[in-house]
Amino acid sequence: MPKVKTSKEEVLKKVIPILRERGISKSSMSELAKACEIQKSHFYYYFNNKEQLIKEVLATVNSYFRHNLFKVIENGNLTIEQKLKKIHELIDKMFKNAHSGCIMANTALETAHLDPIYKDEIKYFFEDFISGLQVLLEPNYSKQESLALAEQMVQDLEGGILLMRIYNDHKYINNAVSRMEKIIMKL
Repeated sequence: MPKVKTSKEEVLKKVIPILRERGISKSSMSELAKACEIQKSHFYYYFNNKEQLIKEVLATVNSYFRHNLFKVIENGNLTIEQKLKKIHELIDKMFKNAHSGCIMANTALETAHLDPIYKDEIKYFFEDFISGLQVLLEPNYSKQESLALAEQMVQDLEGGILLMRIYNDHKYINNAVSRMEKIIMKL
């Protein structure tokens, strides 16, 4: 195996798609190192153990999603229609892979009953997703209604991602996004 100089960020970038598709339990540190073309010991230079690696992966995904979601939501130069289009593109980029879906939901399903070690990172992701959608809803709904609707939308989207993976059909997530857009636009 060639020794390649790589940064922590590059390692995370290479590991995320593998963990998203294979899951935590089916991804050994040796396999991840091989996929990154680095020595296994190189992981331990950046991460004390696999749990720390997974926590950083989840934090990185959340940071990326939160940054891009709120960059769109807080852009005063975009119409609501333009914001929804950009959010749709972000959802497609993040979740529309029938072989992998949502790394947060995948990790929650895989680990919640075993060890709640990743629970906080997963909760932060969903809380950010809900609060972002809530901001878009508040012009047309009360604070309480917008929170309930945002929670419903995230549940619907995650269900759409799950069904997309099971049936290998994007219509499920597309339908969830369409319902989200109609509620936000109050159609």
